[in-house]
Amino acid sequence: MSIPVYFWFPVLGFLGLGFISMSAPPVADQFMSLFSVGFGGLSFFLSAIYWTHTAVQVPAGLLIDRIGAFCSLLACIALCLIGSLGPLIRPDNLALAISFRLILGVSTGMMFLLFVKILKILTPPQHAARVQGMQGAAFCLGTMLPYLTLTHAGSSGWLAAYFSGALFCAILGACIFRLPLAPLKESRAAADLAQVCQAMKVIITSRPIWFLGCCQGFSYGSLITIGNWLPAILTDTQTGSAIENWAAAAGAILLIGTVGRIFSGDVSRLMPRQLLIRRATLCIGLLYALLALANSPIFVFIPAMALAMLCGSTYAAILTLTIDISPPAYVATAVGFMNMLANGVNILLILVLGNAREFFGGFGLGLGLAALGAAGICVWGRSITSHILQPCA
Repeated sequence: MSIPVYFWFPVLGFLGLGFISMSAPPVADQFMSLFSVGFGGLSFFLSAIYWTHTAVQVPAGLLIDRIGAFCSLLACIALCLIGSLGPLIRPDNLALAISFRLILGVSTGMMFLLFVKILKILTPPQHAARVQGMQGAAFCLGTMLPYLTLTHAGSSGWLAAYFSGALFCAILGACIFRLPLAPLKESRAAADLAQVCQAMKVIITSRPIWFLGCCQGFSYGSLITIGNWLPAILTDTQTGSAIENWAAAAGAILLIGTVGRIFSGDVSRLMPRQLLIRRATLCIGLLYALLALANSPIFVFIPAMALAMLCGSTYAAILTLTIDISPPAYVATAVGFMNMLANGVNILLILVLGNAREFFGGFGLGLGLAALGAAGICVWGRSITSHILQPCA
């Protein structure tokens, strides 16, 4: 019995997105040597893909709705190829590498919304929730795979990181011929400018969506941030070890996040979703504080495992609650805006931790600031939980 296309294609897409987003950290030492920079410069290189990934969420949603899923898929593949292979023009030039990471971020930002749209077009309603959960798990699994593969490329790991994006494009291109193209080509919508502006005003001024976006930043964003910096944090706690020595540990953490996402739908039924989200965010803040105080690998790894599980377990609650409170005709735009906020928090976390290590000699200060940020979001969330289940007008 063949696997339905609405299941395997979005799952494959999110698996590739996860791989691309985490392809550089496993060989971070090689990139630092290649660019002749420290942790501060590395933090800008690692986070650059999220700058444009974040910025394009809302405009990309509007563009995809206008030009349709098929044309959007072709555009994403082209941008991904350029962003992945462009840095090879001058591999040791940090500014050039960051510039092409920005292009790559445009591609991944569009792809995130595109795969959600394709799921909506092709998936029968009774299977949508299950496929959505598997999508989220596939992304986390994809973030883990670079730690298990790229470290085996030896001194050419940085080159393999770049070529992995091109390989993903080749796979997507081959898959196009297996898709039902007619509904994808017809998936265009035209909206009056006044209607779009009104919908954007409702979404942008919604405090619950802002709250959910920030919480998503401290769940999804923390998983990505820890995936980026965990090997370096562990290296700091054990003299004589190298970042590559801890690749398997980081992969294990990301696998735990994957498991958390798989069961996030069941977890979201244990208590009211807004209460689950707020409590999980508070616990994430406490775990950041424990990581800031840890001085040995075991006391780093245990809180990191708990952090990854919490980060994964809120996925379904945040996404479904965002959909429930969004204007019915603009769910994709609202999800895009929420995800834009989440990626903004993710960028801040990566930059704060990297620059804390660069200028203060350790990650402790950055982890402490992350703990305070999560606690602040929880305090703010208490003032809006009475309104959070109300749909936007």
